[in-house]
Amino acid sequence: MGLNYGASVRFLVPMALASVLAGCGSFGAIGLPWQRAQSPAPLSPAAPPPVESSGLPPVSDGQQQAGMAPGSTDNADTAPLAQPQVAGNAPAIGAGQIGRTDLLGGWTITSGGDSCQLFMTLTGWTGGYRASTRGCSSDVLKAISAWNLQGKQVILAGQGGKPVAHLASSGTNRFDGQLDGQGTAVTFYR
Repeated sequence: MGLNYGASVRFLVPMALASVLAGCGSFGAIGLPWQRAQSPAPLSPAAPPPVESSGLPPVSDGQQQAGMAPGSTDNADTAPLAQPQVAGNAPAIGAGQIGRTDLLGGWTITSGGDSCQLFMTLTGWTGGYRASTRGCSSDVLKAISAWNLQGKQVILAGQGGKPVAHLASSGTNRFDGQLDGQGTAVTFYR
């Protein structure tokens, strides 16, 4: 009386399948069509918590406003910082205290009949911070690649950080000065 191989396969396959399915926890967990999944009762939305608002306390150290580490020696004593501004909404800069962030953005620069665009950022660069010009025909204005603020004076610099112009505020959002070594007037404004 020997076991028939076909009969044992027909017996073992359903047993193996049943064992595997039993490991799933329940037949409904594997999505058999005759099982209906029970969905939990819908949740009712919770009311959002009330929102409170208040002003931020003033920052006592101007270096922290610009993201500089406290104790940094990057002209912090000679050039207090102001809040960053977008070029179109920049505050009026008069003869009072000037901050580096007051100078950020786009300006029109003129010198010797040339008028073009000057852009100033707070990216560190040889000579101070990164500056660039666009549309200039003067080689001196084309060469501007940096700017810095020393007290109330703006210094525009070229190759290697060499100063090419010194300017001072002469009114609301206007700076006047001279190109170094040439005596030619230079102005930037917005």
